[in-house]
Amino acid sequence: MTTLFGLSNNTTAANTLGSNQKDLEVVQPPDDAISCMKFSPIALPQTYLIASSWANDIRCWEIQPNGQTVAKAIQKHDAPILSCCWSDDGSKVFTASCDKTAKMWDLQANTFVQIAAHDQPIRTIHYIQRPSYTCVMTGSWDRTVKFWDTRQATPLKQLTLNERVYAADVYGPMAVITTADRAIQVYSLDQGPTEYKKIESLLKYQHRCV
Repeated sequence: MTTLFGLSNNTTAANTLGSNQKDLEVVQPPDDAISCMKFSPIALPQTYLIASSWANDIRCWEIQPNGQTVAKAIQKHDAPILSCCWSDDGSKVFTASCDKTAKMWDLQANTFVQIAAHDQPIRTIHYIQRPSYTCVMTGSWDRTVKFWDTRQATPLKQLTLNERVYAADVYGPMAVITTADRAIQVYSLDQGPTEYKKIESLLKYQHRCV
């Protein structure tokens, strides 16, 4: 279980049926709580699933048409992984960890390299592809959001927030970030990250997902 593509791996053990006879359990699941799961983008001809966990690892499975799973590969951080995402073309996976680093997993080469760093655990990670640029966005408990060119050691841009980042999402030209003080901040991405709107949530407690 060391490479993703071209691996001779026949680990297709029968999946465990759930009580409703429809649930299927993946083979070789993580040994601790799962923090994030993402299906592969439609750019890939096969369907894959990645899952990050508090066991410090990220795992990848191929999902077969009958619902069975094949364990393909695994990579590790030095601390729990809190978030993960795919590149739009499905060639790379990005991870955000409590070890204060973000890493890029090149699935063809099976390399796992650091691309980002913060002063506190990194809570969110998103791949951004716009007509004029491509980058990775990381949000941290150090109260910053950083935008990274994976070829450079320093961020393209850094945003300093009032509180810790707890959730984020990217859709088209917009990014939404929520923080521990119940603030919801919206950024326009087309001309580089610029603040578009800031909203104070009407909820009593902070957002944990957006």
